[in-house]
Amino acid sequence: MNQNKIMFFCVGTGGHVLPVKNIIDELLNSGISKNQIEIITDNRGFKFLQEVDVKCYTTDVYRSDIGKLGYLINLTKIFKTISNINRNIDFKNTKIIFTTGSYIAPIAAYFSWRKKIKFFVQEQNIYTGLGNKIASYFKSTVFASYPDTKNVNKKNVEFVGPVIDKNIKRSNKDINENIVIGVQGGSQGSNEINNFIYKYLENHKLIKVKILHIVGPSNIDKSKNFNNYEQLEYVDNMNDFYQQIDIQISRAGGGILEALYLNIPLILIPYKLGTTSSHQQMNAKFLVDNEYAIICNNYTDVEKELLLIDNENTDWLNKYKVNNTIESANISISKKIIQEIKNGL
Repeated sequence: MNQNKIMFFCVGTGGHVLPVKNIIDELLNSGISKNQIEIITDNRGFKFLQEVDVKCYTTDVYRSDIGKLGYLINLTKIFKTISNINRNIDFKNTKIIFTTGSYIAPIAAYFSWRKKIKFFVQEQNIYTGLGNKIASYFKSTVFASYPDTKNVNKKNVEFVGPVIDKNIKRSNKDINENIVIGVQGGSQGSNEINNFIYKYLENHKLIKVKILHIVGPSNIDKSKNFNNYEQLEYVDNMNDFYQQIDIQISRAGGGILEALYLNIPLILIPYKLGTTSSHQQMNAKFLVDNEYAIICNNYTDVEKELLLIDNENTDWLNKYKVNNTIESANISISKKIIQEIKNGL
């Protein structure tokens, strides 16, 4: 008997691909067969999906480094991607197309319209990127991680909260004299954040603080041999990382809501360049306005906070410790997918 399918469109960095992985885990645990799930991604996205036991297609998808203009002058490349997907992928029995945004979202939207398939969009930032903005004007439901999501067709938005890795847990770790600060710059690392940390460690000794630093792929620097400091290239199991840390220093992409979900205080260094700058700045502002985070705009700001933490220690942590009530959207989104699948039987 034919089974109704869900087709996930996701590309690029972990911020766009890992939410799909997390939703798929929830669906499989809820009784959906792996044969009902297929993924369309590119080579960048596939590296985050190699352990996902469902059918996965990789295709070249054009992405612009100069915003809208790049897409307009490269329409032939976009049409080539659409043609390749249409030729190589069987949409028969597909009842839902689901995208997490970025440069594949308008393509997912096109196929949902062309083939009259129910369309779901997941937006992990408070300021929607160009891909999801375009997708939101198609007949769709946009699952928003933040209330009052901006730069989007609001009539299709439904606030549900963030998609979270179901394996992460709130730590029962006792706060003692040695606070652990986790540092990460997203799935690719951040040279700016790495250099801020190196500069601090070259000028100051860590007294009552340990830094656990995810530097990014191929960025391990063995010359940075500081006391109470450990480098990691990449972390496969973020739960292990979160269980160890008391404070997080990071960019301000959609992934920061995982730390907030775990009540980990955030020191944010929003990315200031390119197409991601707007949503990172606005994500950070929302969290600061709600007293969930601190923004550091330069090295001087970072140095000030690290010195305060190392000197005040638990007093700093207690001052900024949050006790939020954020809920994961994994279950609610999965229930809506499953209901649509059942309606299509």
